[in-house]
Amino acid sequence: MCSPSETITPVKVSDCETNYDSSASWTTTLKYVLSAAFLSVSVLEFSLWFPFVLPGLTSAAAKTYIPAFFVYDDEHTKFDNTPWTYNTDYLLTTVMSILAIQCILARSDDDQKNQRSLRLRLYSASLLICYAISTLAGAWAHQHFLSVESLNTSRFRMFWFVCVGNVSFASCYMGLIGREVQRHFGVSGAMHMGPWWFWPAYGCYMSLTCGLGYISFKRPACDIFIAGCTQFPSTFYCLAALGIRKWPQQNSKKVAVGKETSIELVSPMYRAIYYIGFISNAPLLPVYPILVQYTDMTLGGVNTFLHTWLLLAWGMQGISLVHLCKAVSNGERRVGAASEKQQYSGGPALIYSIIMAPLALMATDYARMSFS
Repeated sequence: MCSPSETITPVKVSDCETNYDSSASWTTTLKYVLSAAFLSVSVLEFSLWFPFVLPGLTSAAAKTYIPAFFVYDDEHTKFDNTPWTYNTDYLLTTVMSILAIQCILARSDDDQKNQRSLRLRLYSASLLICYAISTLAGAWAHQHFLSVESLNTSRFRMFWFVCVGNVSFASCYMGLIGREVQRHFGVSGAMHMGPWWFWPAYGCYMSLTCGLGYISFKRPACDIFIAGCTQFPSTFYCLAALGIRKWPQQNSKKVAVGKETSIELVSPMYRAIYYIGFISNAPLLPVYPILVQYTDMTLGGVNTFLHTWLLLAWGMQGISLVHLCKAVSNGERRVGAASEKQQYSGGPALIYSIIMAPLALMATDYARMSFS
């Protein structure tokens, strides 16, 4: 019994909710930390395994992808120093820088809309700047490191880490772009956005392993292809973020000029450019060993061909991202309809299946070799 002078302090429901939310928040954070760790480690392992199991390319890959850990020799090391290689790298640097500036400048006269598009513009520009820094460092290395002895120096290692490390870290900005694309154009609930730090953690891990020499081969160009292979989860995340929805028909509904939503301002042509730009780098992984092992092309010719391919692929990424930035900067804020949420209820399962399928294939192959 409480005496009349005693007071009972009621338990606030909000306090209970706060404790519960705090516990749930820690559980969710731990889940994403473990997910980021698992994805980072398994994708790196997959990227180092995948070139050697492509049908018909096992022998070519074994001759091409020889681990180096930044130690090079006269027998296996091939590093081109011709103008065709470094000049096309400089061209890539110039074009990517111009597209990055265009993303930043993809503004409107409405400050509120510009604020809404700011993160997409910054992430898009950052991705393109990663490409520009990578090709600038690569061009300088190809132009100035002219012997195997010079490749075995800390100076070359620094330049090549900048070159390959930026490609490795580009997954960070791809993933962040995917989050913003999902936020502005995606169907609510069709894709899990996750915490903002998930993709930076993934990119940092890939860059760290690059710096430690795990993505280092006797042919330094091979480093780029393995680093590019680690981008496949963030690439598919970007593709799914824009692709998992039903887009309004251009002539199905007349909207007053200036009143269109961001979704209605995205044209089918630029969506196609976006999809092609993000997926078109995939063929380079099998193409490279074919070109260097089974053709008579010079290294300068091979590099020029590959850089031209990159110019088209990265250029399409940049052009489409500029368009998306302008759509957010000029469009009205969309209001998600209830019917929209039912379009792709299986979106998360789809993207998880796409990412996990190759990892499961790798695990199966490792298990088979272990028991054989």
